[in-house]
Amino acid sequence: MKQSFFRPSSSVLRRWSFVIGLSSIVLIAALVFPAAASAWYRNQANARLARAAAANDTPARLAALNDADAQLARAEAWSRDALTAFARARSWLARDNAPRAVETLRATGDTLRDDFIAQFIWGYAEWSAGNAAAAFARWRAAGAFEYFLNRARRASFQHQWTKAADFARLAVGTQPDDADARYALGDALGYVDADAALRELERAAELTRDPELLATILARQGEILAARGEFAAALARFDEAMRIAPRDARPRTDAARILLATQPAARARAVELLRESLAVAPWYVAAYITLAEIAEAERDVQAAEAWFAQGLAQARNNPALLFARAQFYARQNRREDAKADLVLAMRYETREDQLRQMQRALEALNAR
Repeated sequence: MKQSFFRPSSSVLRRWSFVIGLSSIVLIAALVFPAAASAWYRNQANARLARAAAANDTPARLAALNDADAQLARAEAWSRDALTAFARARSWLARDNAPRAVETLRATGDTLRDDFIAQFIWGYAEWSAGNAAAAFARWRAAGAFEYFLNRARRASFQHQWTKAADFARLAVGTQPDDADARYALGDALGYVDADAALRELERAAELTRDPELLATILARQGEILAARGEFAAALARFDEAMRIAPRDARPRTDAARILLATQPAARARAVELLRESLAVAPWYVAAYITLAEIAEAERDVQAAEAWFAQGLAQARNNPALLFARAQFYARQNRREDAKADLVLAMRYETREDQLRQMQRALEALNAR
């Protein structure tokens, strides 16, 4: 029977299905394969960029960058997308060409707006190119505030004050009204620029609603004022901090040290403040050291040693306590005890400036 035009045979249908399927595969391959090839070369480039960042010597770094650029050229020959542009921008940054990196990133428009890593690197590119406002906008989009603040705190713990201030400035720029960031900046600046530090700490005090942070701010202000010889103003800050945070050992210990240095008649009050510090914070190392210093000044060597022992019972192997006791032993001509404490202190100390002081003290003892 003659086949109807509108009812093709099963063999014809099979041929049409095969042709349509093959055409789809070809179309998909044409669309996908360039992107896949580009992605492969882009990943190779990213690996080279990571190698360049880790390279310690200039020739190896330059070779890795040149290899990365070659891989990026192959990626761009297959397909040009935002991720490839991002890799190209990283290459420009690695070559200290921030303006080209910014130009490359801006050409991607809003494509990378949800990629926090890209936003962070973009912020760094804008910052390096001198575009602070644009950098902070990108870093806010990347959620970089906590990163900057934590880096500032880690640097402060290590006594790397310039580095701490630099990261704290980035945190402040990202979140200008954050009291913790302002405090971190003021704290670090206290060791390099007292006037700027006091301004930042005053701003932090205005912003905070946390009594404990306010007490910490006031204590830090007092420490900076004391370092400048403004003892009355410093004591006023410590008194206010004690009123706000009765269980904070820091302002009590700071006030006691100033009283001992400037008002010999107030020794009893200083000791009282130190004992109060330990009553609320038995781990507070500075109070034990100060009480030991008082006992030594009064020629009560046994009491001094007892204060160090009590402190180390609360804060075992604390390097600051061990260093202070080593210095005490050295003054008492107990050189072997002093050396033993210094060696132990150096084992637990992580701050480079403190380690250098300990090393010098040990060398001085060995030279006797």
